[in-house]
Formats: sequence, C-alpha cells, structure tokens
Amino acid sequence: MTISWTLERPLTATGYTISYSNTNNTGCFTDSRSGITTSWTSYSLTGLEEGTRYSITVTATLTRGGTEQDTIRATTRTAVPSAPPSSVMLSVVSSTSIDVHWERPENCRQWNGKITDYTVRYGEKGGDQQLWFPSGDSSGGMITLSGLTKQTVYTIEVAARTSAGTGVYSQPQNIETPDDVFIRLNGAVIPKHGYVAISHIGYTDDNTALLCI
Repeated sequence: MTISWTLERPLTATGYTISYSNTNNTGCFTDSRSGITTSWTSYSLTGLEEGTRYSITVTATLTRGGTEQDTIRATTRTAVPSAPPSSVMLSVVSSTSIDVHWERPENCRQWNGKITDYTVRYGEKGGDQQLWFPSGDSSGGMITLSGLTKQTVYTIEVAARTSAGTGVYSQPQNIETPDDVFIRLNGAVIPKHGYVAISHIGYTDDNTALLCI
C-alpha cells in the first residue's frame, strides 16, 4: 500500500515518521509497526495482511520545532483464501444423500479478507464435478447433497470464498452411498431392514431414550 501526503504552507518539515496498526474485525491477530522514517512525502508500506483494515498515522517534524500529524484508515486489497476449510467431515444420510460438515480455515491470516461463503465441489469418483454454493455462517457450515446414485463412490471437496473468489480446496475425500435405505440410531448408521443387537436402554434427563448397540 502506498500512502502520500502534503504539508500545508508555509509549514516545512525536516522529516516524517509513520506508524500503523490493523483494525481487523476478526480480532484474531494484530499487525503494527512504528518508527518508520522518511524525508519524502510518500511511502510504500509492505508486508501488510490482505483484506485488512489499517489505521495509519504520519507525523511531521517541523523545521520551526514541534510536530503535526494526521491519521487515515485504509483497507488492503482482498484476495482468495490461501488455506482450505478445516475439519471437513462426510457422513451417509441415506442411499441417495450425504452430509458434508466443515469449519473455516484455522489460520485467520490465510483468510485474506472476510470469508463470505463456501463452495462444495463433488461428483462421482473420476467423473465430472458439480459445484454447490451453500449459504450460511461464514464460520463454517453443513449441507446435505441429495439426489445421488446408490452404491456409488463420490469425491467431495470444500473451499472458502471471499469477495475476490474461491480459495484452496480441501483434500478430496471419497465416500460411497449404500444400496439400501439407512437410518441413524444414536450416532450409528444401520440398514433399515437389518437388525441391531441392543445391549441396554438408558434415558437422559429429559427422558430421551438412548439405545446402546
């Protein structure tokens, strides 16, 4: 980021000092520097975080003595995320649907701006890929991919997005849809027409039955 300034006449200066700090809304990191000196009326700040708002102060050391200063706020250009979402998990819902869960990239310095949404890329293993753009919380999300084919292996990836576009996709994960209709039972996925050996039945405080298998 290049900043420039002028000093009102008839004031003159022997030099200038620049300081800056980030005012990132996420609050997950701080980025500041002070004591940058120059005799010019412009300066290029380097090494700044992308998609981050900064408060920048220029202080002039006046020839007559004393100082004058001014502060501006500016935001660096947003880029696509340079890291994939974390904790991507897949689970079978039925013979034609799969749940996909994820959380935002762990390192906020790799968001490169505000995460707006996500892209889920999926398709039959080795086949054409489709894109799904789920809406929801920028901190993470979950969608159900439905209308899938039974007994088919699907490859699924997730990427975070900023206003600059789609970032890095997560490592491809494969999951196979079953042939029969499955149901969920206490976190387990079992065939609807099969059988389960129940060791005992317990109850929670709100009288919800828990079947231990």
